[in-house]
Parts: sequence; structure tokens; C-alpha cells
Amino acid sequence: MKSPVSIAIVGASGYTGEELVRICVRHPGMQVTAVTSRQLKGKTLSETLAIGGAAGAIRFEDLSTAEVAQRAEVLFLALPHGVSAQMGGELRAAGKKVFDLSADFRLKDPKLYETTYGAAHPVPSRLAEAVYGLPEIHREKIKKADLVACPGCYPTTAILGLAPALRSGLAGGEGIVISSMSGVSGAGKKTETEYLFAECNENLRAYGIPHHRHRPEIEQELSVVAGGGVKVSFIPHLAPLNRGMLTSLSFPVKQGTTPASLEKEYQKFYQNEAAVRVLVGEALPETKRVMGRHGAELAVRMDGWTGRALVVVAIDNLGKGAAGQAVQCF
Repeated sequence: MKSPVSIAIVGASGYTGEELVRICVRHPGMQVTAVTSRQLKGKTLSETLAIGGAAGAIRFEDLSTAEVAQRAEVLFLALPHGVSAQMGGELRAAGKKVFDLSADFRLKDPKLYETTYGAAHPVPSRLAEAVYGLPEIHREKIKKADLVACPGCYPTTAILGLAPALRSGLAGGEGIVISSMSGVSGAGKKTETEYLFAECNENLRAYGIPHHRHRPEIEQELSVVAGGGVKVSFIPHLAPLNRGMLTSLSFPVKQGTTPASLEKEYQKFYQNEAAVRVLVGEALPETKRVMGRHGAELAVRMDGWTGRALVVVAIDNLGKGAAGQAVQCF
């Protein structure tokens, strides 16, 4: 048996960072050697996350890039956009393997990054090196990568929901509509009024339309899958959930496509994927079944009235949509 790999989690006080800690301290192939947070410096994992055993004694530290590089072979970055790119570039220059959970290395075009995120990319020279961390699409490249750009939660559901139809040619790159609902933790730990309990509880609202920052990421990766340009209409919603995501997709399919042939294509595409379950019969995905675990549920239907395919995908936005997926890429 191989010895556990030393890993560090940088920026571990956010929801994604906390989820990473919970997963990594239990992973048999990992030894957590550093957990960083300026806010929680000096506190233990036992105090903050109720983690027991030897791992509970690990303390949060405030480490420089050079210091954290000395402590681990592999680093998971759960940092804000911009900050993550700078540190990620420095860690790669030091020869470290990096899994970045921000959006900083997802988009290949630095100009598109600047348009989308409102700032020039700090290390555009590293974009070509980064591999998009969706194992169901890029598994072999991920295995060889030293810089993995972990996908956003919305793009994860959209790509999983469309990849089989696009790859097989049953669907083209036009007329795709994506409607997603996310738990509030998807916005991160924030104190803005719009994320307060009284604003989110018993309330469902759309936001970020028509130019949500995940749309370019979705279109980029779907274009890779399809082998040509893909355009989507994307409508995200904030749902009164702590965690969880449900995405509904509607798109035209090739004439002659039947419900059976469509479902068969999805079953074949994901037949060897442990993290994706294609539901059969009348079952439809629900967030409560994927909450707190790593995996996706997916169901496919044909709308005979319009000739469009309907796909529903459920994930935990902190699991398959973030921390769980990063560890799946490990």
C-alpha cells in the first residue's frame, strides 16, 4: 500500500474549505499536514468542525505561500478569485500539484476571464497548463495534470446533463435552456443582506441573468464535448436550502430520437461512472438524496409535444459541486 500523500487545504474557513477538511481527514490516501485560515488561526479542527481523533488536534495556521509549499506535496486552494490564481501560480513554480476550487484557471481565454470576473488574470501563462476537473469528461488528462481547475457547481450539473446528448450528436449547440436552483451555501460565507436568513427563508429568486459568470464556463466545456460551438440560456436561482442543487435542462434533439434511444445514450455514457446515477422508470432526482454525499442523480425524458429533451440533475453543491469533486480528481 502506498504511503498517504501530504496535503494542505488553503482557505479552509469557508463552506467549501470546511467540506474539504471533513473529506480529507478521512481519506486513506491523504495525510493533512496543514490547514490555513487567517480568521481561525490557532483554533483546532475539533473546536471548529467537531472533528475527532488525531485530526481534531490540527490547528488552523496563517502560512505564506513558501511556508505552505514546504508542508505538503499536494495543495487544495479554496480561496477567492484572483487570490487563488496568484498563489496557484507560485505553487506551480515551486513544483507543487494544485487543485484550485476558485474560477481562476477554468476559462482558457484570459480576455474572457477579464470580461467575466472584472479583472485581468494574474498569471495568464498558467491557463494552458490547467486541466478542467470534471472526471467524467477529462479523467485521463486529470490523472496527468499538476494544475486542476475544479468546476463550478452550476457548470457541473449543466455539463453532466448535456454531455451524452452532445457527444453522441443527438443534440446540437443551439436552443439549450438551463434553469438551476442552488442552496445558499453556494454563495459562500457572506454577511450581505440578500443572504440573511430572513431574506432567503421561504423565498426563491432568480439572479445574475442574463450574464451569470458561470455561463462562459458552461459554454466553453460543452463546446469541447460537442466538438463545436455551443450557446446556452442560463437562469440561476437561489433556493431556501442550506446545500443542494437541482438543474433542469431543455434542448432540441435530432429528429427521430425516441425516449428509449435518449435514455440508452445516457445509460451508456455513465455506465462506468460511480459518481453519476442515471435514474430509470418514473424516478426523478431530488436534492435530499444527494445532500451530504458525493454524487449526482440524473433523469432523462422526451417531450413529445415539442420534440425537446428534458434532463434533470441533482447534486450537493458542496459535494459533487465543489469539495467532493476536487477529491475525486485527486
